[in-house]
Amino acid sequence: AMRMCSCSTPPQPFEPSKQFYQAVKRHFNYIDSVRKIDPDLIEDENIKLQQTLTLYKADILSLDNTSDYDLLYIAKSADKKLCLVSWDTRMGGTMIDFATMAIYQNSAGDTISKMLVDTSKDPISNTRMHYENLYSIQSAGKTIYLGHGFGQGSTALPWQELKAFRIDDSLLNNPTIFPEQQSSLFIEFDSHKMNGKQVPMIQVIDSGRIISLPVPTDEGGFSGKYERLIFKNGTYLLADSAIKIL
Repeated sequence: AMRMCSCSTPPQPFEPSKQFYQAVKRHFNYIDSVRKIDPDLIEDENIKLQQTLTLYKADILSLDNTSDYDLLYIAKSADKKLCLVSWDTRMGGTMIDFATMAIYQNSAGDTISKMLVDTSKDPISNTRMHYENLYSIQSAGKTIYLGHGFGQGSTALPWQELKAFRIDDSLLNNPTIFPEQQSSLFIEFDSHKMNGKQVPMIQVIDSGRIISLPVPTDEGGFSGKYERLIFKNGTYLLADSAIKIL
């Protein structure tokens, strides 16, 4: 006799990552559909996207693998206390208008979201950087995070940045740990002056204790030299010699 099987599918477990991804995809589908029609609609939808990211902030911080979302760049610290979420707002031209939201856990264990903005510009602008890596370095019992960001002034002018972050109680601060009391290192190359060579990367070596910074020529090409910055007593000091990399 034939045996009948009344197999019912078990209910699917709630997957925040799936829900989150679908919500984000809807925002970008809409942004792309109105991209050539109305910049105000793009701006409004970017604000809604920020609200969605804030809604899912705890999930974003706890998701294991978030680097494969094709619409967002998600860089997370090893201790999962800081995450940088960046995206192309579609509001720029050849200078891509990247926006970045920081999601972090404060000392009380609360998850906080905060848009990162460049206050030195008037009007205040987005970061214009998307962050792909977050390195961690220990200093006097505190963790300092280094976000490695990428952007472009135009298709021929790629930018790179290393930006320092520290969580102090409930605030996310930018400690001035780089030479000349800076909280970030910024370099720009002109790809027209690179003679077909690849743009060199800022290298973070030995768990962040050494930073190797490629030195541009006056014209924006690559000099072939790197400056070494060495972390001592909570700040980076410029090592004496620029080393030639052959």
